Parts: sequence; structure tokens; C-alpha cells
Amino acid sequence: MNELDEKDLKILEKLAGNARITYTELAKEVGLSDVAVIKRVKKLEGAVIKRYTISVDPHKLGYSVVSFTGIDVEPEKMFSVIEELKRKDYVLGLWLTTGDHQLLAVIWARNDEEMSRIHKEISAIEGVKRVCPAIVLKTLKDLKILFTIE
Repeated sequence: MNELDEKDLKILEKLAGNARITYTELAKEVGLSDVAVIKRVKKLEGAVIKRYTISVDPHKLGYSVVSFTGIDVEPEKMFSVIEELKRKDYVLGLWLTTGDHQLLAVIWARNDEEMSRIHKEISAIEGVKRVCPAIVLKTLKDLKILFTIE
């Protein structure tokens, strides 16, 4: 897709705030016709927008502990560890990164004991050298737009 213009960015901003907004309302918000907005959204769906989803509060679902967990892995075991972690229901997000840890996982747990058990389980995966959890104490600014890099 060619470079996004100001209208495309405004459409993305509005959809990120409310993916259920009608084309008519979206057209009013960005100053275009319904037809122009529909065409732009379809074009964005084919190039920029990966999916429509919801954002939930883990605490309201009974998950009182959220962790951003760095995971150090033996290089020769990286792919098998990734595959194992991707199968775990408690891993809500998993990224291959540079910096302090090769992998970064987002994990939700119902309580401290469950989080401790999860981190021990991850530590026991063959090839995992170290697990470095960072427990979220308070969300100061949440993700405005979710992203994936493929």
C-alpha cells in the first residue's frame, strides 16, 4: 500500500477507538463521503488492518496478575521453545526481540500462586535458560492501537 495520508490515519484512529462505528459516522468524523470511506477502509483492511478485536480488562475477567516476562533461550532450542510457548493458553502474546531477552511473553494469571507456577513451568521447558518476569503493578497508558510485525 502506498503511504497513508491524513484521512487514512484519521480513519485508523477512529476505528481503533470504536471498530463498530458506522461508515456514515466515520465519514462525518473524517470529512469524506460514505462511499469514499468504505473504499478506504477496504483498502486498509487489505494492507494495514490485520483484524478487528476487543480490548478487555483482565481484572474484570478474574486475572489479578499480569506479567511481561522475558525469556532467555539456548539458540539451538529457540524454535522448539517458541512452538511450545505458542501452545500455552496462558501466553496471550509472544514476541521475538532484541535487547535483554530473546523472547517476551504477556501472561495473565488468576493470582500470585498461579503466576509463580506458570513461570516455573516455563523455566522447565527444555532450552529455557532464564525467566525474568516483570509484574504489572498499574497500567499508566494502555495500547492505543494493537500491532503485529510479521
